[in-house]
Order: sequence, then C-alpha cells, then structure tokens
Amino acid sequence: MVKRSAFSEYSAIDFIKKRFPQSGNILPLYDDAWGCLLKKKHLVFAGDMLVETTDVPPFMTIRQMGFKSFTISVSDIASKGLLPTYYYLIIGLPRGFGWRRFRELVAGWRQAVNLYGGTLMGGDTNESSCVTISVVALSLSNRLPIPRTGGKPGDIVAVTGTFGETYVGFKMMRSLDRLPESLRKRVLRKICRPVARLKEGVALNGVAAACTDSSDGLAISLYNIIRGTGNGILVERLPVSKGLEEASRILGASFYQMVFHGGEEFELVAVIPRGKWRKAVKRVERVGGSLIPIGRIIDRKGVWYRREDGKTVRVLRSGWEHLK
Repeated sequence: MVKRSAFSEYSAIDFIKKRFPQSGNILPLYDDAWGCLLKKKHLVFAGDMLVETTDVPPFMTIRQMGFKSFTISVSDIASKGLLPTYYYLIIGLPRGFGWRRFRELVAGWRQAVNLYGGTLMGGDTNESSCVTISVVALSLSNRLPIPRTGGKPGDIVAVTGTFGETYVGFKMMRSLDRLPESLRKRVLRKICRPVARLKEGVALNGVAAACTDSSDGLAISLYNIIRGTGNGILVERLPVSKGLEEASRILGASFYQMVFHGGEEFELVAVIPRGKWRKAVKRVERVGGSLIPIGRIIDRKGVWYRREDGKTVRVLRSGWEHLK
C-alpha cells in the first residue's frame, strides 16, 4: 500500500504502471504519450484533463476553457514531433449548465481543432459536480515520435520560448491589477489561451534527441528529460520573459523561481545534438518559431544552474503536481 503521507500524482502513476505492465510501447515507460506500430504506421496518443475547480482561475472564460482543454493534450503530441489526427472527447458537466455556456464551450473546441487540425471522432458526456474535460489526442503517422528522454553529454538543451509569466499569474491571481497593463495582458494570454508549439515540434522531428513540453514547469521538465539516463543537465542561461522586474519586486521572487518553478507554459524543451543545432534552428525559424539554448547535457546526475556569480547550484525538482 502507498502511505497516505507519500500519496501524490507521481506516486499514484508509479503505483498504476507497476500493476499494468505495458507491451508494444515504442516510447519510454514514463513518457507523456504512448505509441505503437500499426500497419506500418506509428500510432501515438496522449490525453489530459481540465478540471474547473483545480485548473481554472476565476478570470478564465468558458470558451477559453474549451480551447485550453485541447491545447494541453495537443502539447504532448507536439513534443513527439507529430500532428494530431483524431480526438476523443470526454466531458462532465454540472446540472443546469445551460445552452449559453455550452455554446461557448463548443466554440472554444472548434477554435482549437481549426488551429491544430485533426478530426473529433467521438467521446462521452456525463454529469459531474464541476466542468471536467478530458481530451485524448491521437496521431497516426509515418514518422517516428521523439522520445521524452535521451541525449548524451555535450548535447544542447533548448526551449521554444521564455518563462515567468505563468508563475506571476498564479501567484498574483487575485491582484493582477497591480501589474503594468502590457505585462498583465501577456500573463492573461499565457494562462487563459496558451497555444501548443505544434509547428515547432514537427520541425524538431528528425533533429531532436529528446523532447517534452513544460506544462508542469521547467524544473520538472528538465528532470523528466534525464530520467533513467544517468546524465544530468547544466543550465547556463535563464530563458526569462522580458519586463518581469516589477512582478519580481511585488512578489519578492527571483527570476530563478519564476523560470524554474512556474508551470503551464506549454513550451517545448528539447535536446539537440551539437552537430544538428544549426539545422534545428533553421527548421524552427522556418515555421515562425524560435529555439533558445539554455544549457547542455552533462555526465553528472541532477539538474544544475550556473549563476551569474559562477557558483553552480542544484535545481530542486518542484513544480505543479496534482494531489500534493
């Protein structure tokens, strides 16, 4: 039995995986997606859940909830370097939800599918105490998916965007009016209507040794990349968003905290072999994205950050985790 004090999202996942052995999975055991070879094509699917009472801030609209419920699953498919082909939608709605809110919810889903592509194939609807949306995204492709773990010492670790806004948004959820207007708008956009880095993920297929999305925070994402490899990561550059000085002062939080311990940025975190770096940058820029180098794989276990004063400190493995 799992001790009550030790029960959390990750301990629950470990408990389940040990009791339901997998077979035929072409991706690592703890990957965000599952894949197999099906009639000479690779079937990869990933699912995620959006729960109103735990995942939705008070300033998010119902349409934004619908859009984000697809984004969180598509982001996992994007990190595999693939496009979504089909979706399976499971929803729970409270009694009295009403047509007005439901139309807005569907509008958000339609916006997401129109943006990401793919076909909604079916699903299930039930009654629940709050709005609960679970989207399973499936990709059927001739291309191999990018694994979440991998790389060797010397490989470059890079991200597709900057970090910090979501940390600010969740910490200042009820006092966002204290922020400068331009920063407040960016924070709201990052939290309420994040867009999966789908084009960037597809561009990285064939050049990235490993890739994951940063939905649980950068620190946890970096630890996930090296899980089971025996390697580590040295971060030498913080991909901090511009204009966070005022938020840092109000919160009393460092850029280090904002970058590593936020969550739900939905950027991609990739490992690129040095010999493929220029090719990777060109591919991502060609689709309108960017690739920011933040560090490298090292042969020392753990995730480390080299500060501006030259001192190297260990990055704590902390971020968003359900049930904890």
